[in-house]
Parts: sequence; structure tokens; C-alpha cells
Amino acid sequence: MEVVRMDALQCLLTRRSCRSYEDKPIPAEIMQELVRLGTKAATGSGMQPWGFVLLEGQEQLEALSSEIKQWVLARLETMPELSQYEDWLKNENYNIFYKAHNVLAIYGDKASPWYVYDCTLCSANIQLAAHAQGLGTCWIGFAQAFMNQPEIKARYNVPANFEHVCTLSMGYAKVKHPEAKRNEPKIFFKG
Repeated sequence: MEVVRMDALQCLLTRRSCRSYEDKPIPAEIMQELVRLGTKAATGSGMQPWGFVLLEGQEQLEALSSEIKQWVLARLETMPELSQYEDWLKNENYNIFYKAHNVLAIYGDKASPWYVYDCTLCSANIQLAAHAQGLGTCWIGFAQAFMNQPEIKARYNVPANFEHVCTLSMGYAKVKHPEAKRNEPKIFFKG
């Protein structure tokens, strides 16, 4: 496979969330390399609190998507931020991972007071490194609380002292998006 590379500024300017993937898995060695690049992120006190669950295969991910949708739907009253998506979650054709072949869950060790920040920086590294290599990613908010349940952590051998921080769908993007439009930054004080 030919690796596509771009400079850092171009990568920052053009990276977008991907919600449409080719029917093609990311090879294991590329996933391993993306995780390794993720761990080059800044880390408070050098604690490196991250841990990973790598999932692959559309059949497994389709089943997990359905399981998460049902779990969230049963708890919408306690998750008002997700209530606007009720119709999506009820749609049997909607896949929360957008039919990606690969999903990466990032967990952080609570022994570090900075695990959320460190794992978020790790996720950003992974997303940018993936984009620089022609891959797409999307942070999947629907998976947040579900992936942190003790029985789900046990399913994936995640130690109890680790908390879920991020789940990413990952794959070869079907569409190349234009640069994201953003509002001007709000600067509260200058000088």
C-alpha cells in the first residue's frame, strides 16, 4: 500500500470527521502504527495513562452498533444530550460506526489526574496521523457511556481502574471533504 503523507498544517486544515467508509479494512500493522503514533502525545507527568481496544470486522461492529443503540434508547431520559438523535437510534439501518471495518476505543488509567486530557491528545494524534495517511476517523459519542460499563470493560479485558475516554470509527474515506468552515476564534483578552 502506498502511504500518503502531508505536512502538519495541511493535515490540520483538511482533517474532517468521516461518516462514509469504503468496504475495506485497515490492515493490522497500520492500526498498530496509528496507536503507536497516538502514544507520542503529550502526557501529564509522563504517566502515559492510555490503553486501547482495537475492534475489527463489519459483522462484529454491526452487532456492537445495534447493542449500543438499544442501550442508549433505553436510557434516553438520563442522556438528554442524545435525545435529539432518537429517530436515528430507532432506525435499524443506522450504524453508529458508519459501517467502518475498524473501531478504536481509548481508555485512561484513573491513577493519572490528567488521563482525560492525555487520552484526548492521544486521540487527536491518531486522527491526524490517520488523515495524513488517507484514512478517515470519527469520534463516536453514542459509545461513550456504554463502553465504560464494567461488563463491557470486562468483555474487552479493560482493567477496572481505566475509564473510557474516546471511541473512533476508522477506515478508508469514501468522500474527500472540503476544508471545514469555522467561526472566528473568540479572544477574551489580548494584551
